Order: sequence, then C-alpha cells, then structure tokens
Amino acid sequence: MGAFCGSWTERRTSTHISDEQDPLSPREIKKVDGRKLYELYESWPARAEESLRTKVELKPRKYGRVVFLAVGGSATSGDIISDWFLSSGGAEVSVFRGYLPKMRLDDSLVVVCSTSGDTEETLRMANMVIEKNPDMVAISAGGKLMEFAESRGIEHVKIKMAEMPRFSLPHSLFASIAVLRSASLLEGFEWELDEAMANFRETGLSIAGGVPTSRNPAKSIASEMADSVPSIYAASVSKSVAARFKNSLNENAKMHAYFDYAPDLFHNEVEAWQVQDERQQPIFLRRHNEPPFESKSLDIFYNLLAGRGVKTHRADAIGRGNLSQLITLCYTLDVASYYVAILRGVNPYPIDLIGELKTSR
Repeated sequence: MGAFCGSWTERRTSTHISDEQDPLSPREIKKVDGRKLYELYESWPARAEESLRTKVELKPRKYGRVVFLAVGGSATSGDIISDWFLSSGGAEVSVFRGYLPKMRLDDSLVVVCSTSGDTEETLRMANMVIEKNPDMVAISAGGKLMEFAESRGIEHVKIKMAEMPRFSLPHSLFASIAVLRSASLLEGFEWELDEAMANFRETGLSIAGGVPTSRNPAKSIASEMADSVPSIYAASVSKSVAARFKNSLNENAKMHAYFDYAPDLFHNEVEAWQVQDERQQPIFLRRHNEPPFESKSLDIFYNLLAGRGVKTHRADAIGRGNLSQLITLCYTLDVASYYVAILRGVNPYPIDLIGELKTSR
C-alpha cells in the first residue's frame, strides 16, 4: 500500500528511485512545463498572507449565516470555509452555484466570488440576489463583478489573479476569510487561523519543486497515482478537499478522477468494488476531527480494499485545528495534481476545451 501517514518528513515514497533518477526533478519538470508553474505554487503561502491582510468595512451586526455565490475554482473557497465552520461549530456557510432557491437573507452575509470577475453564472446569481438588498461583499480581480459592485455601492475586495483562476486559490480563499473576520465570524477561531498559516508555510517548503520525491509528499502521491484513474474518498467534513483534488487532476493533468464522501459512499460506492478495475486506485484523504462513525467506517473500508488486493493510498493532513488540516491537505494535493501532469508528459497550463466551450456558448 502507498500510505502517507504522520508528519510530512516521516513520509516515504514507494517508488524507491534515487534523487539523480528523479523524474520530478526541476530539470525534468522543465521539459514538460517551461513556465515552471511549481514556483507559482511555492508562492502560495506569501499570497495567502497578503490576501489575509485585506480590510473590509461592514455594518456592525450579528450574522447567523453566510451565503457564498461562486462557480468552479472560485467556489472552492466557500467549500473549504463551509467544511471548516461545520467542523469547528461556526456559522452556517451555504455555497450556491448556478441558480438560487427562494430564501430569506435577513441575518445573512452574502459573499459573491469570481476570481476573474467575468464568470457568467456568478454574475447571474449576483443579479438575482441584489433584489433582496442583502449585506453583500464581492471578491474578484476586477472585471464585470467589480463594475457590478461599484455601480451598486457594494463593498468590493480586489484580489490578484495568478496566471489562471485555479492557481489563485490562496487569493480568493484568504480574502474570503478576511471578509468573515471583518464580519466578526471568526470569534473563537483566530487561533486556528494562526496555526493554519504556520503549517501552510511549512507544507510549501516540503512540497517544493526542488525537494526530491523521496522526501516530498506531493511528488510521492503523484508517483503513486499518475497511471491510474483516482477514486478519491473523504469524510463529510473534508468533501471540499476531495472535490478540489478531483478538479485539479482534471485541469492540470487532463485526466479523469472521481470523488465521493461519507456517509453516502458506504451505502453505494463501496459495492462497486465487488468488480475490480485495476486502473482505478482509491486514495483516502484523512484528517483529525472527522465524525467518529465516518472515521471508523473509512478505516474499515480502507482495510477491506487493501485486504482484497486493491492498491490503496492515503494522504493525511497536518495540524491541530480544522482549518490547518483542510488547507495543508488541499495544498499538497493541488501540487500533487501538477506533478501528475509532469509524469504524464502533459503541459498543465492550457485548458483548451474549457476555453472552446466558453467561446461556443
């Protein structure tokens, strides 16, 4: 089994290659990715710290709910915050993509996020919700969303965009967290934020492009998963990271991947393994503070598959707080998806089919 347990420095790769032969050395990476995007990933902690310094002026009131409107990679920020607050007992965070149900927004803070500022579906939702005159903050690198906010007197947080929206997660995520802090929604959770930032920096050092596979958890995971169709499994409070890993594999490595999460996966997905497809390899995303029943069932499922001869993998988060566990795991897996692209000889940068689809609408 390819298990990645304990601290990052204790993890070992099962590939047993020497550093000189490492197919993920900076020299080998450059053959596939001339942009050296791994250097962009290495800047994530600094980008997160910059975005976290965002100051937002909000009305002094008590919010009982956050309504997060976004699509695609921009929605990941809302998903991670939703899992964080769900784990730590914070306010309800509801993430909506596309259309909106009828709902009261009396005690809600509405956050509209589009990294590019031009996401059609997000702009549509913003126009739908503005009629209710809610407390609203818009987050974007500019574009039509910024114009929308400025024309209606809505608070707008301008963030940077790193090459493409999917590489800009620390900007949108930590700007969103800064907004919630300004709304006094992080009371009691500030210690989690401090710990998360320290562990985010530590994780960045451990998964950097210059760290060989033998000591690099992201490269180790990539080496295990590059030739497979990953099936990604997680607890209900980690579903945001599972979804993000799947999406990053799609966009960076141009490969199919699937994700599911507890408790539903124990009622249907489990049975699919009665008929094994050796191309599919499960990877379990684990962290502390999972719901006890889910944690126990994930352990049993992991061991059940391993006992049936399925090549089974595991990736663990670090940290004591829920935010640290979510963002360190997400960071490692995002970079792992990049390394998978390199091992597959695929340039991770272009997203031609997505662009073709958008221009054909």
